[in-house]
Amino acid sequence: MYRVLVVDDEKIEREGIKFLLSMEEGEQEIFEAANGKQALNVLRSEEIDLLLTDIKMPHMDGLELARRAREENKNLQVVIFSGYNDFTFAQEAIRYGVTDYVLKPVDPEQFHETVSKAEREIDRRKNEEVHELKEKNFLQQYFLQNYLYSGKEEVLKKAGEMIDLDKWNSWHCAILIETDRSFFDTAQDVLPDEIQKELRRVFFYVNLNTRQSLLLFNDVYCDYVLVAKHIYLFLRRKYEVRFHLSVSRKFEGYECLPEIMGQLEQQMEEKFYHPENHVFTSEEEEYRTVEKEVQDSQLMQKISEDISRKDTEQLWKHFRCLADKFQANTQFSAMYVKFVFSNVIQELFQENRFSEERRLEKEIDRLYSCNDIREIIKVTEENIREYEAFLERSMSESRDEVAAVKNYIYQHYGDDLNLEMLAEKVYLSSGYLSFIFKKETGMNLNRFIRVFRMEKAKELLCTTNMKVAQVSEEVGFANVSYFCRSFREYYGSSPESYRKGTGDDEETSEEN
Repeated sequence: MYRVLVVDDEKIEREGIKFLLSMEEGEQEIFEAANGKQALNVLRSEEIDLLLTDIKMPHMDGLELARRAREENKNLQVVIFSGYNDFTFAQEAIRYGVTDYVLKPVDPEQFHETVSKAEREIDRRKNEEVHELKEKNFLQQYFLQNYLYSGKEEVLKKAGEMIDLDKWNSWHCAILIETDRSFFDTAQDVLPDEIQKELRRVFFYVNLNTRQSLLLFNDVYCDYVLVAKHIYLFLRRKYEVRFHLSVSRKFEGYECLPEIMGQLEQQMEEKFYHPENHVFTSEEEEYRTVEKEVQDSQLMQKISEDISRKDTEQLWKHFRCLADKFQANTQFSAMYVKFVFSNVIQELFQENRFSEERRLEKEIDRLYSCNDIREIIKVTEENIREYEAFLERSMSESRDEVAAVKNYIYQHYGDDLNLEMLAEKVYLSSGYLSFIFKKETGMNLNRFIRVFRMEKAKELLCTTNMKVAQVSEEVGFANVSYFCRSFREYYGSSPESYRKGTGDDEETSEEN
């Protein structure tokens, strides 16, 4: 659709131009003004594509209007009409960047040619703007994904040379969306607009792989847990897919984005232990939403879950919270405090092989013989450290299971792979496989699969004559356009450009 402003002090002349415009193909939205001053007000309040103006008008003539309009919008197409066959007017009009100069009375055929010429230029400019916008968005996606996973300063330095990093500084919260099967390869083109329309809130959308996408928000003063719940309900209504969302803590500055990404992935692990929940948030935010006095049962439940999944990082965090609570409050009896911390030790000894190495009764006796809270905490900490050391010793077995999963991926990367199916292959729970896989490889399973598929795609492009569509199918991408977009975001160039050797070299690709 073209937005056209017709300017003439004679209403009958405006009606004549509007009639001629109605004979043109394509949809138009037409605005009117009786003089140059009115026209400038319209130009400043509306996005006009084409200005059709008479020269002789009161208050401000068409040449002055053209000059000022082009100063404020260099892309505006301007056509001047005049009853004066004066070459001086034509020269001055061209100097102001006017598209064409048409004499009155207007010849319909000449009018058609003039307007068509202007519309072609408008289309060319809009296509160019769309292309530039896509290129800018691609560079944002390319560098952002690279930095999210690598955290390298050289990535930031190169990004700063090509894009405006101020946009990254405007983000203050992130929401990770994850599905139980491939989804974003087919939904990516429409999903961001659908969510934005539903939320009526601006965000930057990053597709990470076929099962994960990231939303980055600007607003500081917003309850993003509620936003995430809103997104979840919307997605559940619209799509027959299981969704889980992870909400980051509030943050300042793009330097912490890799840490935020790690936090989101860590929180997403909760879905294996709390399948009834669909929105997960940071401990910091979570503890602000519960009562000031956190219930002991809540913390003990979390500690029990941490031990069952062998997540020592979270175990220490929840233990510190428990210890801080009892150190700061002296109203509890000594017997109750010993009872609480003895439960922590007993949870540690639920691991049978750990209990074979140490005697539970001995550690409980040690704890009950303590004289103050500091000694109680010290004994419990010693047991947690022993448990941590035990896990390190037993990681060799987990490495075998991770190696088996990796080998399966190497052999079946073209299949529809998912965590649940891979966990069954090695007789582990999905949650535990996810945990040990990330610990062993440094990346979650979805990302590992994407990285390997990208490497195989590069190999096939460089060593075979397979068509891009064949390569896409071979490496497990059913949607070839999604494959091309993912490849470009990963390597910095399209599959065809990479094959021809015109893409960026490997040093600019994502760190694996």
